[in-house]
Amino acid sequence: MTPRLLPLTLATGLLAALLAGGSALAQEAMRLKSEITVTGETIRLDQLVEGIGEKGAVAMFRAPQPGHRGTIRADRILDAARELGIRGIETGDVVAVAITRPGRTISRDDMQQAIGRLAAERGALGNLEIILDDHHPARLVDASRGEAIKVAQFNRDVRTGRFEARLTLAGGLDSLEGWTVTGGIVEMREVAVPVGDLDRGDAIQAKDLVMVKRPAAQVGADVVRPLADLIGMVPRRALKAGEMIRSADLAKPILVEKSSLVSVIYATKGLTLTMRGRAQGSGSMGDVVKVQNLQSKKIVEGVITGPAQITIAGPVAPQASLSESAISR
Repeated sequence: MTPRLLPLTLATGLLAALLAGGSALAQEAMRLKSEITVTGETIRLDQLVEGIGEKGAVAMFRAPQPGHRGTIRADRILDAARELGIRGIETGDVVAVAITRPGRTISRDDMQQAIGRLAAERGALGNLEIILDDHHPARLVDASRGEAIKVAQFNRDVRTGRFEARLTLAGGLDSLEGWTVTGGIVEMREVAVPVGDLDRGDAIQAKDLVMVKRPAAQVGADVVRPLADLIGMVPRRALKAGEMIRSADLAKPILVEKSSLVSVIYATKGLTLTMRGRAQGSGSMGDVVKVQNLQSKKIVEGVITGPAQITIAGPVAPQASLSESAISR
């Protein structure tokens, strides 16, 4: 049986209706979004409108700065779509589209490290520290940019240590993304400072100190830098946490008090005798003080070699004196 063919005009009419219906369905599927998240400098129409298709793959708006939010009014989006010949976008109750652009923070420390690496590559020697000027804050870049910082240009005044650097992201366009920072390259010194406040007269212990870096210009010749030179010393005044300690701030601990009983050691080749005596003065390690033999009342000089300990070195004393020493022990 031969199938009946539709008249050409009728077939054409049905096809047109189907196409029109498909177009209407496509238009009905275009809906304005209420919020989006973007990366990059621009925003395309197809990011703002759901179902817009390939026609919307055109950058129409500028994105917010990295790490910031913004909005685009619905009427502006519709106007932009009409310029492309696109109509029928449903807005619903959306008055404006909220735009979020995530950011990645490049800290001041990140910048300083990048400049420090370049300085080292150029042969800078010594314990140097890069210090940015205070008016350079941390910087936000697009979260999609994971590249390391690159120093595109670097100028330094060797005499003053001042520098100017042009920074950018590796692989980026310096003219668009770069920024300029200034600061100084400072020679540093390691110095021992108190962890917390120290009272006058309290012997300094290892746990009371910490090593920090300070600009060399601030570290005077009288500043006591090594830990070993501070441990056991006694502050002459109260010291603040983080304060550099100068030699005038310190005194040796008193190991022998005047009129106190001490051990007196007579040391000579092949012979060591110990007796008790009474100190005639006060002193610290290495000081020379007088000491009285408790038995004979004779006064001699010796060197403080420890707490309540005085050592007398030299020829063996006359026999009578040695006997006195033995009796007094």
